Amino acid sequence: MESKKTIEENFEEIETIIKNMQDENITLDKSFELYHQGLNLVKDCNSQIDKIEKQIKIINEEQS
Repeated sequence: MESKKTIEENFEEIETIIKNMQDENITLDKSFELYHQGLNLVKDCNSQIDKIEKQIKIINEEQS
């Protein structure tokens, strides 16, 4: 089973996708495929960030 990528790994992959999409020779189909992959990575990043924010909130509440 593949382990979940870190936020940093996702950001690196998103950067690669953006660079690939900027290629003037990219096909529309490939561009759409990359766009879809990028959206999934962004959703994963948002989910990971939300989880971290909730953990921080819990820690802060425990400290109060």
